[in-house]
Amino acid sequence: MIIGIVGSIASGKDTVADYLKTKGFAALSLSDTLRKLMRQDGAEITTSNMTEYGNNLRNTKGYDYLAKEASKEIKSNEDVIVTSIRQVGEVEYFKQMANFTLVKLDAPIELRLDRLIKRGREGDIKNLTELQEIEAKQADGKGGGMNMNRCYQLADEEIINDGTFDELYQKVDDLVLNLRSKDQL
Repeated sequence: MIIGIVGSIASGKDTVADYLKTKGFAALSLSDTLRKLMRQDGAEITTSNMTEYGNNLRNTKGYDYLAKEASKEIKSNEDVIVTSIRQVGEVEYFKQMANFTLVKLDAPIELRLDRLIKRGREGDIKNLTELQEIEAKQADGKGGGMNMNRCYQLADEEIINDGTFDELYQKVDDLVLNLRSKDQL
């Protein structure tokens, strides 16, 4: 089973991935793949720079480039969670794989901003205006640009992460159980 997560900034993508790792899933992050490539080039890692760098990579190396790079880590018959899918080419690449399900993960913007401030990750957004501006840039990109709105439309399932960790984990458990039962049909 391969579960892909497409989600707004600070919606809980890494939290879901970390939880599924405790359930035996391998975890891949397209953002981690991008950060690794940026470090190799000596680029400063900020949310804005990651958007621009990723868009440039997709335009020069293919819209599915980050997906291809990350998927090199997938072993056959392995349960995998893939996070930070943000471009239609990436979705299309993964949808070619057997047992792939794309899940939209979202949360209210005020809650996501609070999470960003608390986590203090390198290059993270610090205020609501910046969050709104970056999400607007990521919403409807053309060519190799991020197109979150279209990715959301391509999702097979949706989870709203607006509660406690335990509530999120229950939603994830329910999703996995549902997907496993579909595999048995």
